[in-house]
Amino acid sequence: MSNAKTTRVTIELTADLANAVAKAAGANKITVEEAIGECISQQLEHALRHRVLIQRQNDVDEALLELASWSAPERRPNRAQETICRYRSADAE
Repeated sequence: MSNAKTTRVTIELTADLANAVAKAAGANKITVEEAIGECISQQLEHALRHRVLIQRQNDVDEALLELASWSAPERRPNRAQETICRYRSADAE
């Protein structure tokens, strides 16, 4: 049924979709199974990239909220303003 590199999965397709997949596979000189596997692989990669982008966007949003808190005196965290930036001028102590 399966080995270390592959797993067999059974799916049902409508006749129209099965014909379209068979036509695309033939045009690319690959099997229908390879075409479907490639489609699944591409969709999973797309979903993973989307998830990473959303996480990065959330990280940026959190950082922007923290920066915004520095401009509001009533909500300013109780810490030295030097901690807002990790870069220092060459003549700084």
